[in-house]
Amino acid sequence: MERFLVRIEGLLVPLLATLLALITVGVFIQVVLRYVFATSFLWGEEMSLFAFIWCVFLGSAICSRRRTHFAFDLFDEMLKGRAAAVQRLVVDAAVLSVTILLVMAGWEFSKLSVQRLSPALGITLFVPTIVIPVSGVLMVLATLVDIARDGRLLVSGRSD
Repeated sequence: MERFLVRIEGLLVPLLATLLALITVGVFIQVVLRYVFATSFLWGEEMSLFAFIWCVFLGSAICSRRRTHFAFDLFDEMLKGRAAAVQRLVVDAAVLSVTILLVMAGWEFSKLSVQRLSPALGITLFVPTIVIPVSGVLMVLATLVDIARDGRLLVSGRSD
């Protein structure tokens, strides 16, 4: 599972770089058109917003796999061995419950968005919202890998 997530991350990082470039170019063109030529193209802001939504959620999935999200590390310095593994498992369980909720609520939200069209681009709003449950699934998988790793540490009593 860990190798699968590493491969997915290898695909997501270039996608995120492309989306970030798209946001940057789109916003730059919007600013130039608006302030230099007193005109604008309607779909630029919407495209940048949708790309930003994808960046946020896919970036969160990558951070979840790398364990770089916000965490309570107050006890990490104080606890060692099995106690540290138990603390990590408690945090993992909390993260797992939130990511499962993200998958379920994100899927319901995406289903509601199928019939709605974006005003400027005219595409179904399912396109920008499907990333919510997809990234949630990736986060669930990453958290399950963390739970397995921390479970092994609990059994062995070692620190990592």
